[in-house]
Amino acid sequence: MFKPGPYNMTAAKHESDRLIEYLTNLQPLNNEIIERAKAETFRVTVRKNDILPCADELNGDCLFFIIKGLVRGFIVDEGKDITAWLTDESHLIGSIRNPGTLKPTYEEKFQALEDSELLILPYRFIDELYDQFPEINILARKILAIHYHISQERSILSRIPSAEARYKQFKNGYPTMKHRVPLKYLASYLGIRIETLSRIRKKEKLEGKD
Repeated sequence: MFKPGPYNMTAAKHESDRLIEYLTNLQPLNNEIIERAKAETFRVTVRKNDILPCADELNGDCLFFIIKGLVRGFIVDEGKDITAWLTDESHLIGSIRNPGTLKPTYEEKFQALEDSELLILPYRFIDELYDQFPEINILARKILAIHYHISQERSILSRIPSAEARYKQFKNGYPTMKHRVPLKYLASYLGIRIETLSRIRKKEKLEGKD
C-alpha cells in the first residue's frame, strides 16, 4: 500500500503566475483577486510515486494546480488499485465537493507519477472568493464545465468494447501522456490487462503508429 512521503512546502507568490494565466484565460479577474491568489496559494514538491498530501496534513480540503509533472487519481476496491483518471501540467485536480450530505462511495487518492510541482488552493480561500467576488462564480461554472466534459470523455472511453480502440482514443485525447504513464497504471485506466496493452503497443510500434 502507498504511504505519503515528506513534502517541501514554500511560499510561492511568483510561482502562481501559471495558475493566474490559466484562470484569466477562462474569466478576466481584477487585481485584488490576483493578489489574493498569489498570497494564499503555495507550492508543494512531490517526489515520483508519492501520494499527494491529504486534507489532514494541510488542515483542510484543497485543490491542486499542476505546475510540472503527472498525477493520477485512484481508488482501492477490495485491495485492488484502480486508476480513475490521469492528468498533467496546467490542470486543476482534486476531489469535487458534494454540496449535499452524501459521502463518496470510495475515497479518492492522488499519486505523482513523476517528480511534480503543484500549487495548493485551500477550499477555505476559494469559499472566501465566492462570497466576495461574483465573477468567481462565473469562473467556477466554466471550470466545472471543463471537468464535466473530461468526466464524460472518461465515461465514453470506458464503454468502448475494443481494447485497441480504447488505447487509440486515449492517444488521440492525451497525445503528450501516452509514453509518460507507467504501463500498469495506463492498463488500469483503460480497463485492460497489462499483457493486452503491451501487445497493442508492440503492434502499433511495428506499424509505425505509436
